[in-house]
Amino acid sequence: MAGTKSGATGKRPTPPSTAPNGRKRPFGATKSAASKPEVRIFVSYSHLDDASREKLAKHLAPLAREDVNFWFDGDMRAGEELDPEISRALRRAHLFVALISSNYLSSNYCWKKEYLRAMGRRTRGTMHVVGVVLKPCDWKNTKAARFKQLPRDGRAVTDWRSADHAYLDVTEGVRKVVKDIRRELETQGAGTSARSRARKAAAPSGQKATPKAVPGPNPPKASPKRQEARPKPARGPARSTGAGRSASETKRVRRPRHA
Repeated sequence: MAGTKSGATGKRPTPPSTAPNGRKRPFGATKSAASKPEVRIFVSYSHLDDASREKLAKHLAPLAREDVNFWFDGDMRAGEELDPEISRALRRAHLFVALISSNYLSSNYCWKKEYLRAMGRRTRGTMHVVGVVLKPCDWKNTKAARFKQLPRDGRAVTDWRSADHAYLDVTEGVRKVVKDIRRELETQGAGTSARSRARKAAAPSGQKATPKAVPGPNPPKASPKRQEARPKPARGPARSTGAGRSASETKRVRRPRHA
């Protein structure tokens, strides 16, 4: 039926891409030429809370159509190494979303390797961190207590009148952070472009204003006629014929004259 329907309408099938729930992203999620800067979000969660992650992913689907790329370990392909791939995605992400619960706090991998590393990047100003309290837990006695949590006032999702209202509040909070990140990216991009244009514009004028030192022509060499004759080195005193020589050297052999 799918092939008949596609052939009847004459539309080409939508290219697959990653959505928050790990499935194929619907049309409109691909990046267009006039799109805003892409924002990459790392979703950190315990596998025991996978059902809650899927519910939140459905509420975040409209963001995925606005050049927001969600990543979680379910996006990894079979055969990929766990730690290097997670570390790579964590380095590239602009926003870290932690789904906090007792399962999350009890996981050394989620808390120590992912959450604390994300907090380190937040301290350096290279990442935003958002916590989503799924279920009541002792998160207020952790480092997460120093920051505002979602849903509103850190009230757990299960304590709301309906989970949909709670996830909607989370989605609105994440959307605000995404807008802040995009403003930062646009500002950084504008600053980089301005510096690049300034360097290109200053290069020709700079060369004219401060030309490189070019060695002048070599001074003309003096002709051989003009060159002054250098004084010859003084020779030592003339040797005497007798002094300092042996008798054999001073004695001359006289040959007899023939008559």
